[in-house]
Amino acid sequence: MKGGNPALAVVIVLGLFLLITSAFYPLGFLSVLDAKRVLQLGGLAALSVFALTWAPLRNATCMQMGRVTGLDTLALGLFVVIGVVSALRLQHPAYSLLDVSMILVMLLLIFITAASRTLAGTSFDRWGVLLLAAMGFAVFVQESMGMVVGWVTGDEFSYQQALVHFAHPRFFNHLQTLSIPVLAALPLLFPGRRGIVAICIVLLGFQWYLVIFTAARGTTVGLVTAMVFIALWLPEQRRFWLRYQFAGLLVAALLYAGALFLNTTLIPQSGSFYANSVGRPMMHTSGRSVFWRVALEDGLKNPATGAGPGRYACEIKRFMPAHPHSFLFRIIGEWGFIAFFLVVFVAGRVVVRLLKQLKSLNSTGQTGPPLRAMLATSLIAGVIHACLSGVLIMPAGQALMVLIGGWTLGLTVSPNTPRPGTSRYLTAGNRILLVAGVLLALMQFVFATYEIPRLHERTIYAGTYGPMAPRFWQDGKVCKYAY
Repeated sequence: MKGGNPALAVVIVLGLFLLITSAFYPLGFLSVLDAKRVLQLGGLAALSVFALTWAPLRNATCMQMGRVTGLDTLALGLFVVIGVVSALRLQHPAYSLLDVSMILVMLLLIFITAASRTLAGTSFDRWGVLLLAAMGFAVFVQESMGMVVGWVTGDEFSYQQALVHFAHPRFFNHLQTLSIPVLAALPLLFPGRRGIVAICIVLLGFQWYLVIFTAARGTTVGLVTAMVFIALWLPEQRRFWLRYQFAGLLVAALLYAGALFLNTTLIPQSGSFYANSVGRPMMHTSGRSVFWRVALEDGLKNPATGAGPGRYACEIKRFMPAHPHSFLFRIIGEWGFIAFFLVVFVAGRVVVRLLKQLKSLNSTGQTGPPLRAMLATSLIAGVIHACLSGVLIMPAGQALMVLIGGWTLGLTVSPNTPRPGTSRYLTAGNRILLVAGVLLALMQFVFATYEIPRLHERTIYAGTYGPMAPRFWQDGKVCKYAY
């Protein structure tokens, strides 16, 4: 596998971030989420500076930005203006403006990632799949070690002790939603390699086992819905991935049955392993319906601007969690109904164009069409999951969404799209937007590092409020002096 193209830095940085923060404590003096946040912002800032200073990537990024239509640009611009106006209404708008800027930086990095894929070609694909496979394998090994230690010591290992490198197991489940479809590309990208099909199926089995073990309903709903849709929309490509997913599910079922048998055999007082996984009640909303109702009420009270971006992370009177567990309801409640309709409008146009391109590009290249089908599955499943759980606010989830979104965009270049470097796309406007995005990414990283020494002082007051869901930092309600 050739790895000398500088454009590969984008996929390698994103992939290593996901691998390292999923399997280790990279910054031991910080909590899990806080460490990931600082590393995420540092990585995004570094990649944005790289894209600005390296001419080939800068030109390719401007080309990707030039694919956005004028109508979409106007809608996105209005969306940002609403977010800024809503934030500035507040007495201390720092965290609200940070929430707005995070969306902008993610969009910029999606274009940079797409440009990287255009320049690096299939080497990008191979690095991306290998790093995602390594991440999933490392997490599975650690969870298996927890099971074995429990059997030896007689202490049952269950969902409550799982995935210690995540602030909550559900945040890893979102990574699974985005990564599981892509793992089926291993035989496609490494054809003829001995045992690669078996490795692919085993790795998929590991991931589906963790989905079963953690009873990840959002992941299951997102993946099944997206896979069924793509299998019907692109029937010519399903032979490249569908059989591997079915085989992986079979391996997962065998693994879970074996783990359950050993658990009940070796742990005299067992029961929570099954009760906290597929044995728990599934027909409930885990309180989401209440959060969604509150967000809807806030949107109706303030249809133009909402309650303010990031406001739920600072809600004290109603003891709201840091977010309403749905990206769409988060926009309704915190940004207002106008912003919500703008998001739906732009997203709908993007989806229609993507689906048309998937059809029109269905016969170009040997690896392109099936890989595009898998990436589209990941993207659709991830969006569904974010609308059901709202986990797109997490550092690792944002990084992987950037990777998958940019990867998909980079693989759906229309045959009529001018090549990188064409002067038509090197407009002053795109360069200004690129520079502005780089400045925002740098400011976010500086803001985060400035706040780290002050986190204890800023969050100590919140001890009387009990457990709090995270948002930007581990303690969601760090807004005593912000609102």
